[in-house]
Amino acid sequence: MGTIQVPANIKDPRLERYGDYRRLANARPITYLIAQVDNQSDDTINMYEVVVVTNDGQQIEATSISNYVDTWRDAFSGEGGDARNYNRGIELSNSSNFYLLPGAKGTAFLGTKEPIKTVKRVFVYPAGAFDRVEARRIQ
Repeated sequence: MGTIQVPANIKDPRLERYGDYRRLANARPITYLIAQVDNQSDDTINMYEVVVVTNDGQQIEATSISNYVDTWRDAFSGEGGDARNYNRGIELSNSSNFYLLPGAKGTAFLGTKEPIKTVKRVFVYPAGAFDRVEARRIQ
């Protein structure tokens, strides 16, 4: 059970650390989603993926923000890299991993490379690639 902001408000202060790190890495902007999750199941939830179907039928896949942080971190690796910012990326990625045990509540941050201008349907893969749940719109 939970809610997902699709897309999330870019000015949400919880996203600031991701935006700061993305800009530091000189990476392209992404679209953020924020999921508030109340795990009432008997399984661990990891918010594997969210798929948004737009009004024109486009499928946009959103994955954990830690995947993006890992990519941004590459800007600081290699010969002449910035070890401090690289390590900052490791810490940010690790703190962004989402594993929610049964009965627990938490917030998952996800991202997608594509902008989301319209939302027709939203599908959530809460515990892996095979279990799908369709989200209902809150009025």
